[in-house]
Amino acid sequence: MPTKEIDVDERGRTSLARVRSHDYDRYIAEELPDGTLILTPAVTVSAVELAALRNPGVQAAITAAKTAGPGEFRPRSRRKRPPPVT
Repeated sequence: MPTKEIDVDERGRTSLARVRSHDYDRYIAEELPDGTLILTPAVTVSAVELAALRNPGVQAAITAAKTAGPGEFRPRSRRKRPPPVT
């Protein structure tokens, strides 16, 4: 990627739109002693998601869903919504 100069506003903010080539929306920012900023794309997982992903039952369900054929799962029934109040 070619080097580009970017400006910051009076509050120290800038837009990454001109320099980024991916659609990441979260980054880990690291500032080196010489002022160099390193932005590393990040994915945030909540504590609840992490607990679920560590659960063997959830892991088995995910594996089963990934390997299931089209007829092995039935669609979830949708609840009927009450009519709007006028």
